Amino acid sequence: MFLKRSITVNWGNLPAEELEYGPINLFSGGNGSGKTTAADALQTLMTAAHDNLFNYNPGQDETTQRGRGGKQVRTLASYILGCDDGAFARPYDSDGYLAGVFHPTKGETAEPFTAVIGVRAHLDRAGVTAQARQNELLLMIVPGEMLSLSHFVHGEGAERQVVEITELPNALRRTFGKKNVETYEKKGAYLARLYGALRGRRDAVSQQEAKNAARTFARFMAYKPVDSIDQFVAGEVLEAQDMGDTLRRIRDMLRTIHGMEQEARQLRASVDYLEQARGLAGQYQETWLERTALAYGAAAQRYRRNQRQYLEQKEEQSQLRQQQQALREEAEQVEQRLEQAHDELVGLEARIQGIPALRDKQQLQAQLESLTQQLQQGARPLLEQDQQRSRNFTALRNLRDLLNRHSIELELPLFASKGWRATSKELLALEQRPIPDLNQMLARDWIDLSPLESGLEQARAEQQLHNYLAEQLHGQVDSASDRENLSLAQRLDRLVTQRAQALEKLDEQQKQIQHRISTLESKRVNYPRDVEEALQAIREQCPQADPRVLCDHVEVQDPEWQMAIEGYLGGARFGILVEPDYEAEAIRVVRRLAGRQRNKARVIQGEQARRDAEKAALPAESIFHVLRFSHRTAEHYLKASYGNVVRVGDAETLRRTRRGITSDGLGSGNYALFRCDLDDSQLVFGETARERNLYAQRNALMDVQESYRHASDDYQAVRQLQQQVLEFKPLDWVATVTHLLQCQRQLSDTEQALANLDLSDHEELERQQQDARQRHKQLSQRQGELKEENGKLGEQQHACERAINALADQSEQLQQDQEDAEEHLHACTRYWPDLDVLSRIDAMDRRLQAAQDDIDFDSEERALLNTLNSNAVTLERLVAD
Repeated sequence: MFLKRSITVNWGNLPAEELEYGPINLFSGGNGSGKTTAADALQTLMTAAHDNLFNYNPGQDETTQRGRGGKQVRTLASYILGCDDGAFARPYDSDGYLAGVFHPTKGETAEPFTAVIGVRAHLDRAGVTAQARQNELLLMIVPGEMLSLSHFVHGEGAERQVVEITELPNALRRTFGKKNVETYEKKGAYLARLYGALRGRRDAVSQQEAKNAARTFARFMAYKPVDSIDQFVAGEVLEAQDMGDTLRRIRDMLRTIHGMEQEARQLRASVDYLEQARGLAGQYQETWLERTALAYGAAAQRYRRNQRQYLEQKEEQSQLRQQQQALREEAEQVEQRLEQAHDELVGLEARIQGIPALRDKQQLQAQLESLTQQLQQGARPLLEQDQQRSRNFTALRNLRDLLNRHSIELELPLFASKGWRATSKELLALEQRPIPDLNQMLARDWIDLSPLESGLEQARAEQQLHNYLAEQLHGQVDSASDRENLSLAQRLDRLVTQRAQALEKLDEQQKQIQHRISTLESKRVNYPRDVEEALQAIREQCPQADPRVLCDHVEVQDPEWQMAIEGYLGGARFGILVEPDYEAEAIRVVRRLAGRQRNKARVIQGEQARRDAEKAALPAESIFHVLRFSHRTAEHYLKASYGNVVRVGDAETLRRTRRGITSDGLGSGNYALFRCDLDDSQLVFGETARERNLYAQRNALMDVQESYRHASDDYQAVRQLQQQVLEFKPLDWVATVTHLLQCQRQLSDTEQALANLDLSDHEELERQQQDARQRHKQLSQRQGELKEENGKLGEQQHACERAINALADQSEQLQQDQEDAEEHLHACTRYWPDLDVLSRIDAMDRRLQAAQDDIDFDSEERALLNTLNSNAVTLERLVAD
């Protein structure tokens, strides 16, 4: 037998073509022209890429599949995807074929045959570097037939299409008959049948014989040409012979010598390490002693500071006591003088009470002070009422403008009533009318109050309009149509809350859509929340399960059926794919997830789906035929679960179909007809679907943003309306003005009565009373000041006592800390007998005294700790080496 023709389809960067062979064949070309790729194709065909049998890149001195000079290792999958140093010519799911047409040489009676190897591969982008992964492997022998390129590729030019691996065996059986197409699941069985056919047999040779033949072929391809056929047979075909005890003794001696050399190198390295370790240990020891001395210094500094602060507080306490004693003495003197002034006032008061004119004067002066105080106190309420009047007019104008710009009357019908409109119009017309002068009302130099009294009636009429509108806004509504009996302000508050909630809801929708857009722009899918939580939990608790989502590994090839297929699958699109051995553990992880509601994520039974899929016979119009997969479990699951769902043309046909769909989104199943259409924003199968989803999400975002703008305008309108309603309040201006006018009249009468009194005979007695009152007032004021100062000194005294007690409590512990730190230094002599502890302590004491107990030991200790850690790490590395 000889190789008459080879066929390559999607193999490396070679074009899909047939190569004819003669008795002698030579591959020639520059670097990268495909010589190695073509030779690897022949090697793969003859070894089935069997472990330990094949070696890619023939003609080079290589025996492993490690990378060469930084290049990636070539594999079956990488050849199918056209990998060239990390770049892939076919970065999508691809099928590729190698075929060899073998023909008997002259004089042989055997029949020709064709050997075929097909591979389906996908690009795994899950890791840092994209890797080619093998999905399917087809091993086939077609005895008696010489296949051509047309059996593997259909069409011409741009319409050329590679026959899928899953369809090729059936297509060949339809052409050549079922018995003339042999497929093999195992590589060993394929090799046994291949080398049986090469020997002209209609059956297979033993697998061991086939492996020996394949290994010989691989060795011939992997090494450089030998000088002679004798050398090749002796070195590569025949088994090695035992050279005797001499060679074994020489080998043992060489091993012994080599071991001794290694031990000598290790001893020299160990000596170097020990020298370095001794130096580092010395540095570590000295640094540790410095840190221990610093600990003593820090403890001594804290104790000294405590003692200094204690003495300062005691001195302050003594000064405070002296100040308190001086205050007590002065207070006693002021008390005596105050009693004397009081007695003098009592005597003068008794004398004055015996004179009627002076008694009447005191009563009138008291009344005058009371009326003056009432006028002063009434100024603030009157000013507040005037300011509220201005705020009411401003609020009413704003309410009118807001109601003209926005349609709110339907939700707040009061604003549309005739009573409200007429009253507000009447009140706004009075805004520019003058009101009584407040300054004149409060002034003491008034002449005539009649203008104020006449203007009071106008102010009363205006106040009634203010209070009527305020009652309309803030009073309870009693009507048959309003069972809740709410005021307009309360209704407005509820309306503001409702529109705020609507605005928040739209804002949340914006965020959700923006998150979906961000996910889609990063080439990912928006999973349901249960699936997201389950994926995260499985990755954390069982990473070896390698969890994935089904929708990421399925693509619909016919866009016409995209929407209907995804709608029919529904939530099944988000099933979780895991390695078969970890399916049970994965669902247990999902079961343990906490939350108010049970997690509804599903873990697919991949192994069971594979077994059922192998038995499944699919109808011609199955939806499975328009799907492409990049994961074996996804393919098995959809084939087993939905392979019998067929595509039909219309609803009439659908009603007679057990499980089916129409392209416009109708479905049947479980003896029911239903809708299975989806929006573009819900599509997830394949890159094209995700682009449609992204486009739909962007349109939805624009709609929501427009709704948000309208809702925001509505919310701002009612919010501003609410603010103006709250600003409008009832007035009590007339009552306040009436009370002040009455005070002004009484004040006038009282001053007139004082002016009519004749006190010329008693002026000396009044002068003595005024002097006595002044002295009594000054003494009372000084007495209050002394009490306040004494209280402050008492508080300072208590604070000083608390500080002294706290410092005294700390003193004993700080002294003990200093003694403990000193003891730690003395304890070092057990390990270093020559250590001079006293000199270190004396040096630290001198340093503290020179620095006046102001040393930043914390920063020094941090620096020493960093040095200790650095030395420790270096020592550990030396020990580890």
